[in-house]
Amino acid sequence: MGGSIVETTRRFVAELDVDTLERAEVSAREQTRLDVGREMRLQEALELMTAAKLLAVGEDFDRGEAQGVRLWLTKYEMPSIVQRHLLKLDVSGFSVEQLPSRMRLDSIEMRRLFWVVTALASFEGLRPGTRVRAEALGARLGLPRDLVRVLVEEAQLAVSAVLQGDEPLIRRLRTLRYAIFRMGEDGSR
Repeated sequence: MGGSIVETTRRFVAELDVDTLERAEVSAREQTRLDVGREMRLQEALELMTAAKLLAVGEDFDRGEAQGVRLWLTKYEMPSIVQRHLLKLDVSGFSVEQLPSRMRLDSIEMRRLFWVVTALASFEGLRPGTRVRAEALGARLGLPRDLVRVLVEEAQLAVSAVLQGDEPLIRRLRTLRYAIFRMGEDGSR
C-alpha cells in the first residue's frame, strides 16, 4: 500500500469525482456529528474509521468490524465507492504510530477512536474475551480504566439500540456518550 493513514486517505479523497465527494462530505458530517459528537470532514472521518479498522484488526476485533462498518456507512448513506474503500482497505502496512496527530493519548479524539473500535466490535457481540482485549486496548491507549469500562458498556448498548431500531434510546445514549467523551477534560475539543 505505502504511505500513512493520512496520505492514503488524502489520495483516495482527491480521486473522488465532485458529486461523490459532495455526497460523501454530507454523510461524513452527519455521521460524525451524531455518533462521535463533532462534525468531521470526509478526510478526517475516513482517517478515524481507518484508525479504528487498524486497531480492530490488531486487537482481533475484525470479525464484527466489516458488518459494523457496512451498517454504519449505509445508515448515513455514504456513497458505495467510499464504503468499498473502507471495507477493502488493507491496513497491514499501517501502524499505531501513524495515527493522525490530533489523536494524542487521553484526548477526546482518542476516546472517540476507542469508542468506534469498541462499537464496531460490538456488532459481532462483545464476548468476554473481546471485552478483555477492549479493556487492554484502552489501557494501551492511555485511557483510565473506569472510563474504558463505561465506554465499552455504552458502545454495546448503542449497537444493540441500532440493531433494534430503537431511535429514542439511540438519542439518549448519544447524549450520554458525548458526556462520557468529555469526562475529566477541560471542555476543549
